[in-house]
Amino acid sequence: MIRQLGTNKLPTLNLLRTFEAAGKHLSFKLAAEELCVTPSAVSQQIQLLESQLGVALFERKNRLLLFTSAGAEYWKNVNQQLNNLRDATTQLRQQHGVQRLTVSVMPPVAHQVVFPNLNDFKQQHPDLELHIETGLSYADLQQGTADIAIRYGIPPWHELEHEKLLDVCIQVVCPPGFTQRYQLTQNSKNICDVPRVEMTGRPKSWERWFKQSGSQNDENNSFTGAVFYVDDYPAAIQAAESLGAALALSPIENNLIKSGRLEAPYPPIGPLEEAIYAVYSPARKFDPIVRSFIDWLKVKLAQL
Repeated sequence: MIRQLGTNKLPTLNLLRTFEAAGKHLSFKLAAEELCVTPSAVSQQIQLLESQLGVALFERKNRLLLFTSAGAEYWKNVNQQLNNLRDATTQLRQQHGVQRLTVSVMPPVAHQVVFPNLNDFKQQHPDLELHIETGLSYADLQQGTADIAIRYGIPPWHELEHEKLLDVCIQVVCPPGFTQRYQLTQNSKNICDVPRVEMTGRPKSWERWFKQSGSQNDENNSFTGAVFYVDDYPAAIQAAESLGAALALSPIENNLIKSGRLEAPYPPIGPLEEAIYAVYSPARKFDPIVRSFIDWLKVKLAQL
């Protein structure tokens, strides 16, 4: 049996953070993605919070999640106070603690640009404790688990600031020797005979390449070569070193081409509508630590 909290007792910070995320998105599913938990866990925590408060915070109508009048007012107050706590914590760390910066970086930028040059950044900022997280999942900038996210996409990002770092193009890459074996430079249609790597998360990538390259292929750009399916972009680039042709972001993968680990039979196409961005909370817009990393990364990306 769950009892209501006494007049002077507060819900736990974890319950309030869950309520804030659910109210921000008006979706248990999106809140779960932000908090890295399951939607059912979010739902259970909201029910627990409502039981403790003795007040309904949301109306659940089929698949819609709506605030009650009390819930909307409570969310504004909770959001404001949590933001005050985040700002106070950041200020305390900056003034009295070790300067620390956590950056969530998409894997290709991390592996091809950040890691090879990290000693350079460390020499420029010896007193800064830098934490690099790699992955393609959502980085919780609002809740402070990361200070900056380096992402590929199209802005805006909800309630976040963004800054373009690099325009990118799309480019076919393949294992060494494939260009000559399949005579790719003589006829662009020959790419259809090459084993190809497909990303299950981006199923129309090759169709997009044909359209943007101006190449026309019979039977709706059908391929005759073998197909290898991988789950994401990093796996596709790795597979392209030995299995078949994949689509890469240029100039991010230029070092792999220059080193001979990959071949690029055709010039890049673009720039794309998508680009590489730095994404961060509005509260960090003028933070000198955040600024130092973004400016450094811009230089390294320009050197590609």
